[in-house]
Amino acid sequence: MVDTGAPAVADGQDYPPPEVLKAFLLRYGFDGTTYARRNADLAGHSPEAALSHFAHHGWREGRMPGFILSMAQIQQLRLTDWSAPWTQHLAMLAMRTLIWEAQSQHRPGTLPVLADLMTGSPDHVPALVIGDSHSAFLHSGAAMLAGGVLPAPLLCRAGSARGLTNPDSRARHRDTILRTLDGLGQMLTHRPVIFQFGQVDIEFLFDMKRIRDGETRYIADEARRFIRQSIGRYGTFLAECRKHSRARFIVMGVFPPALDDATVRAGYTNAHIATLNEHDDIDMLKRQLAALEHPDAAARTALARYFNRIMRTSCTRARIGFIEEFDALLGPDGLVRRALTNPDDHHLALHSPFIHQRMTAVARQIAAMARR
Repeated sequence: MVDTGAPAVADGQDYPPPEVLKAFLLRYGFDGTTYARRNADLAGHSPEAALSHFAHHGWREGRMPGFILSMAQIQQLRLTDWSAPWTQHLAMLAMRTLIWEAQSQHRPGTLPVLADLMTGSPDHVPALVIGDSHSAFLHSGAAMLAGGVLPAPLLCRAGSARGLTNPDSRARHRDTILRTLDGLGQMLTHRPVIFQFGQVDIEFLFDMKRIRDGETRYIADEARRFIRQSIGRYGTFLAECRKHSRARFIVMGVFPPALDDATVRAGYTNAHIATLNEHDDIDMLKRQLAALEHPDAAARTALARYFNRIMRTSCTRARIGFIEEFDALLGPDGLVRRALTNPDDHHLALHSPFIHQRMTAVARQIAAMARR
């Protein structure tokens, strides 16, 4: 896989000839099978062919290398054997790979993996990133490292802000988060822990509540009341987290909604979110959602902005940091830039150069807050 968030190789960077590079890679445990697995278009390559591919092309393209090294080992090599500019670039590719694998199916964010990432590096602030699938915005190795932050992702798929206080939820995200904070212990002291939840609440759970209540009308005051309740429960959970960690807590706000009006009114839903909220018949849920009155994109954007405003106030009172990435994602019409959206997907598209610039800008904010 190629991490598209940064140039593969700086201008004028001088790697050794392929045969010399291959010998170097093998000396540090480069595994061709692992490299082929990490890069889907190389499926079927033998270990030798995969090694040759990286030596001739992969490093130049910014691909994930086939090292089986920990973050601590990479940082030690950067200070010793890998001090040359080209080896520093190789180390960055290896670091980006570990970040990617921590939030992928290949190497989920278990405690040992997160502890390894929180080792940090001399020129990056390690930050534990806890959030729903929208927090992937903070997971890009290239973009975040460029902003001075080394993210350790704990992905809580389909997690909601209000559900974090529910010990009996199907997702069990509350238990996972508290167990992780306990497990990382002193490693987190004074280091940033970023929380990002709320998108699920405003885009899905309020409508599910309306279905349960038999209310098809959209009532803006009720939507705002629901948001305040969600933030209240979110704040209660954050207070509980403080009993488990002396980290520097920072909350990331929600994004502008990415779905267009036609998609929402057709009954768009997310199967994982639905299942975790006890809606197991997805087709029926879609029909129920399509029967609801829905606000237009401008009103939904205003609602997301309202969430961030109330969340910021809550964080200020609790002496928790708050950051948001909102206005920069909007176009001239005041709605999310269509180039940042995917058809029939409520997530932002995260692969454009512009979005990676915004990721780096947020990383710089986090790094600055961590140094205060």
